[in-house]
Amino acid sequence: MKRLAAFGSGVLAYLVMASVALAQEPTQSGYGGTGGNIQGDVEGGGSLPFTGLDLLLLVGAGVLLLAAGFALRRVGRAKS
Repeated sequence: MKRLAAFGSGVLAYLVMASVALAQEPTQSGYGGTGGNIQGDVEGGGSLPFTGLDLLLLVGAGVLLLAAGFALRRVGRAKS
């Protein structure tokens, strides 16, 4: 019974939210005016900007996590 009530409340919430979302006009309120024209003014250089994130550090951390996982798996095996 609880599962049916949870499912019914989820369906009801979905139906209420869908009607609210369909009643709005997002193209005029969200992107109208000067906000939609700024993208055309931006000069593109053709490459992604540098964010300061060191990819070598991320790869090293990933390899370290994999090695730690394999080590824990090997240590945690039952000895027979």
